Amino acid sequence: MITEAILILVLLMAFTFTMANYFKSEELLKHMVSDPWQSLAGMLQNGVWGSPEKTNVVHPNGHFRHIVIQGEPAK
Repeated sequence: MITEAILILVLLMAFTFTMANYFKSEELLKHMVSDPWQSLAGMLQNGVWGSPEKTNVVHPNGHFRHIVIQGEPAK
């Protein structure tokens, strides 16, 4: 039983190290954090889902929303 337990531990350690190296080489954790953050950053900065660089054009302060109401000219 001890031999089997040691073999199982060796297999689990090998699997753990293999997965850790895969995560490091592919930068999976970085992609899991930074990619969704880009979309959220666009919503926080510009009010539109997307990256801040792409959605900068539709920022609410860029819209022309000023209305000038003119009455009838005085006679």
